[in-house]
Amino acid sequence: MSVPNNWIVITGGAGALGQTLVQSFAGAGRNVLVLDRRAGQHVPGATFRECDCLDTGSIAQALRETIGAEKISLLINLAGQIHNQPLLQIEKGKLRPHDLETFRSVVDSNLSAVFTASGAVAAHMARTGGGAIVNLSSIAAKGNRGQPAYSAAKAGVEGLTRTLAQELGPLGIRVNALALGFFDVPSTRAAMPPDLLEAYVKRTPLGRLGASADLLNAIIFLESNAFLTGAVIDLDGGLRL
Repeated sequence: MSVPNNWIVITGGAGALGQTLVQSFAGAGRNVLVLDRRAGQHVPGATFRECDCLDTGSIAQALRETIGAEKISLLINLAGQIHNQPLLQIEKGKLRPHDLETFRSVVDSNLSAVFTASGAVAAHMARTGGGAIVNLSSIAAKGNRGQPAYSAAKAGVEGLTRTLAQELGPLGIRVNALALGFFDVPSTRAAMPPDLLEAYVKRTPLGRLGASADLLNAIIFLESNAFLTGAVIDLDGGLRL
């Protein structure tokens, strides 16, 4: 199968998983544009733009100045943040509810950014012959104790994925999502105590954490399968079986 000679856009690509994807795609000869609030490390073949993925104008400017009228074949919506906080928690002997400002921030990072980036990139794709969008969800989308904001945001990502697949299909744009389990990256280890993470590994039929290569292969499959859209695929080692 030939490698498309056009652009991949990755939001949130400055993180650990994102950097691996950037290096892999750029190393395979793909043109990669990374949109992130943080500056990423230099990767030959990749362009990093510091960009607020909640700002349509900022995204449009990055596309215009970096890609111009060239084709974007793939958008990977990787931007997001894990947040652990129950609806109610005890503080100084009193129950304190989850604050709305934090809830909104988590939803913006994990869901609103997907909506905004998808709109800007899909408009470009529609003008240049279509493409594929891959959104990153989580097994928390089914509900995860201690993560009401994060779970709600990821459930929204899955609903948005199915809706955009219906709306954008006639324009030649396919939209799918990957619901990730636990991957061996610094953010996962920072968010979870080692004993709890080990307990999840023991419950996983494949008996290990996900690797960046697992994510890369899944994305390549979703980009290459021209008859697959509106799917949410669990990439969790069988944890939710």
